[in-house]
Amino acid sequence: MSAPEKTKFDLFDFGIVSFGPAVLSKMLLLYFGSMYSSHPGDGYGWGLIASIFMTLVTVGRFLWKYRNFESE
Repeated sequence: MSAPEKTKFDLFDFGIVSFGPAVLSKMLLLYFGSMYSSHPGDGYGWGLIASIFMTLVTVGRFLWKYRNFESE
């Protein structure tokens, strides 16, 4: 079997892929977490669960995309 092909590092693509886990997911976690803590039972728990799932998916996508990173 041959070794997996190494991917080149592209700063623009890295910024796009890391934007989701770093900024967007954290904003959703903070919003739904604070709303759930101040208004329990109003349905914000479902948004919190969805934002946690979205964070896990985007971090997993980030890690999978750069698993064969080639350092220069």
